[in-house]
Amino acid sequence: MIASINNRIICLLLFIFTSVAYGVEDQSNRIEVLVNEDLITKYDIVQRMKINAILNRLEIDDNNYKQLLNTVVDDLIVEKLKKKKVFEYNIDINKEEFNLHEKRFYLNLNYEKEELKELFSLNDINYNYLLEYIEIELKWQKLIYGLYLRITSITDQEINNFISKNPDINKNVAKEILLQKQLDIKSTKLIKDLRDEATIEYK
Repeated sequence: MIASINNRIICLLLFIFTSVAYGVEDQSNRIEVLVNEDLITKYDIVQRMKINAILNRLEIDDNNYKQLLNTVVDDLIVEKLKKKKVFEYNIDINKEEFNLHEKRFYLNLNYEKEELKELFSLNDINYNYLLEYIEIELKWQKLIYGLYLRITSITDQEINNFISKNPDINKNVAKEILLQKQLDIKSTKLIKDLRDEATIEYK
């Protein structure tokens, strides 16, 4: 309970700074970046900065503000590219898949869903922004698996080498970890290709 209260206080204090630095009160829909035909607005950026600060339990200050801003803008650009690609491939998810992925997401961050909702409400954050992010990431994961899983292989030698460095891990887990690493590499390569092909304009 005390940790939760402290978390709220930290978030509220850091957003006083964010409000001054980037005009949260304005909630302007001024276009900041154009990714092909998709828009990223000032309001989108502010919302994501707030979300990232809460999820990562960060306090924004003069020393990290610019770096965090640049990271958020880059993340939003990549998200637009992912969203377009999963739409292109007509990737869909059902409610059960989403709920399972959502639970894992909160668990990895050590947050309760209701706790996040309360923090978002206190800091004037649209919770749907987070839900959309979770959905896009799940669809992207399904796309990567669909495109590359059947053509990705892990050798016994790779598995044995990995286990020798991680003796507490069994063969099946080692294979899953190595397979995920290979898929992550392919995901990164696809994102790079999409960026190279995209028209990105900073306003």
